[in-house]
Order: sequence, then C-alpha cells, then structure tokens
Amino acid sequence: MRNYKIALIVISALIVGGGIGFIVTGVTTAGSIDVSFNFQYEPSSPDPIEDLSLNADIGKIIVKYNTTATPYFAEIDVNLKIAGLFMSDKTYLDFFNPSTEWWAESSGIFDLKVLPDIWFDPSYWFKSYEITITVTLRTDVIFDIEATMATGAIEMSVPDEVILNGTSLTSSTGSVKLITLGANEFQGKVGLQTSTGSVDLLAKNTNFSHGFETFTSTGSLLLNFTDCFMGDDLTGIVSTGSVTFKSYSMYYAKDIDLKLETSTGSIDAEIYQYTNMGANVTGSMKSSTGSIEVLYRDSLANTGVKFTSSTGVGSINYIPHATMEITGGLGSIYSSINYGIATYKYTFALTTSTGSVDVDGQSVQ
Repeated sequence: MRNYKIALIVISALIVGGGIGFIVTGVTTAGSIDVSFNFQYEPSSPDPIEDLSLNADIGKIIVKYNTTATPYFAEIDVNLKIAGLFMSDKTYLDFFNPSTEWWAESSGIFDLKVLPDIWFDPSYWFKSYEITITVTLRTDVIFDIEATMATGAIEMSVPDEVILNGTSLTSSTGSVKLITLGANEFQGKVGLQTSTGSVDLLAKNTNFSHGFETFTSTGSLLLNFTDCFMGDDLTGIVSTGSVTFKSYSMYYAKDIDLKLETSTGSIDAEIYQYTNMGANVTGSMKSSTGSIEVLYRDSLANTGVKFTSSTGVGSINYIPHATMEITGGLGSIYSSINYGIATYKYTFALTTSTGSVDVDGQSVQ
C-alpha cells in the first residue's frame, strides 16, 4: 500500500511538473507576428465594368474610395497580427498561404485563406488573429463587387456621385454594413447577407435600379433609406432577430413589393412620404413571434395608405387621427380617408402570430 501511495505521488508530481513546465515554456515563447502586404490592380485592358472579388476566412474587410488621385483601379492593404503562446519560431506562413497566392490580379480575385490547424502543435491552441483588409477603389471606375467573409465583418462606404454595378456583401459569422453618402447609383443588384450577425444599410439619395434585398438567420436588420430611388422590390428577412426599417421620401420607378419578415423578433417601421412616390407599394410585415410597430406620415393629397392587420395572440392598436379611419371586422383595417381616390398608394398587410400590432398614421387630405 505504501509503494502504491509513493507511485501515485510520483506520477502526480510528474503531471503537475509537466503542466507547469508546459505553461512556463508557452509563456516564455509567447509573442506576436505582425506583417503587412500591399497589392495593386491596374488592368492592361480596362472593361466598362470591372469585376472585383474579395474573400477572406477571418478578419475584417473595409471597402472605401480614394480621396486623392491614384493610377491604380484598386489597392489592397493587408495587416496581419497573430498572437499567442509558443510563437517564438513561427512566421505567418505557418498560418496562411504565401501572400502571392492571395491575389490573382489578372482576374481581380483576392482570396485570403487560413491554413488548417495542426492539432498537436500548441501554438494553434492559444492563437488569436487581428486581420484587416482595406480595399481602396477609384471613384471614376464602375465596379461589380462581391465580398465574402467566413468569420468577421464587412464594411463598405461609398462617397458622393459614385456609380457601381452589382454589389454583394456576405458574412457567415459577423456583421455587414453598407453606407452610401449621396448621388449614388447601383446599376446591378444589391444584396447584403449574414448567417449570424447584423446587417446595416444607411443609404442617402441613392438609385437602387434593380431593387434591394437582405437576409440574416440570427441577428438584426437596420435599413435606412433617405431620398432614395427604388427600381424593383425591397426585401428584408431575418429568422431570429429584429427588423428596423426607415424610409424618407422614397421614389419608386414602378409598382413594387416591400417585404419585411422575422420568425422570432420585432418589426419597427417608420415611413415618411413628403415627395411624389411615383408608383404604388404593396407591403407585408410579418412576425411569427413578436410585435409590429409602424409610424406613417405623408404630406401629399395624392398619396394614401391602408393597413390590414391580423394577430393570433395579441392586440391590434390604431392611433385615431382626423385623416385616418378604422374599418373592417374587429377594426382590422386602418386607412387614410383619401385612400380610395389617391393616385399613389401604400398598401400593407401586418401579420403576427403571437404579439401586438401598433400603427400610428397621418395623411394629408
């Protein structure tokens, strides 16, 4: 019995000592790898529309435009920082492909991939990444942009008077944000998407000639349109999370569908129409479990609005106003008095299975 206890003490000492030694070694060899790379895109035979594809496994992609003259169509700056224990003998090549393999200039494709982890190498167990990919574009070039991120964020800002073709920004796990500052035009489709994370759009005086769509599985949507032109349908769908929609004096090139949906979460919409809308909008706002709140205002005699609401478990609440009337079974319809004779109309169906519907509307007669 005594020999058994001695053996147990020896084994425990070896385990503890080995663990301490492992930690000490890791700490003494801790460090970080900081490297930067720069790429340029200047095609020998420019196309009317330049295709640019940006892909990364992890990090943050920032797309912006030049503020001073540049000979390059696009410039990409990559900043990598890999930190952790057991880093003393490592380089970035232990974690990423060589930099020359990231950028296929002739095809306009940037692809930053992380190498697979080596399970028996402790430097992979404790590592952390800080990766920023900054893409600077020329304002006088029309781009068709596709950016994808596996884990991380994508942010794009478009200055005044810039024209783009199609634009697709997608993150599997992370946020997507697009800002347009004014007098912009998208000549192709615009789509923002994330599986887990938020999507934000802040658009001002922008022409979405082929409409707009955005999706997220788990997260939130924030869509803000000011003085924008919508050439086709507008869609915002989230599976689990909230939808916030705001529009100010939109113009519609044709009759469109506006669809806002969430399975579990709330919808909060504000619609202000102070200029001629140009066409009709048929809208649906739908939540399986959650509330719907709408604030509507217009200042045009030729514009009307109608809300038809239904809820399984919850209440329907309409704010009385001299320009609005409540009709339908159990007061399910809330419309402007001039809806029947209006030239342009917003027509909304508001539906929630479990939750309340609250609408505050005012319309000039």
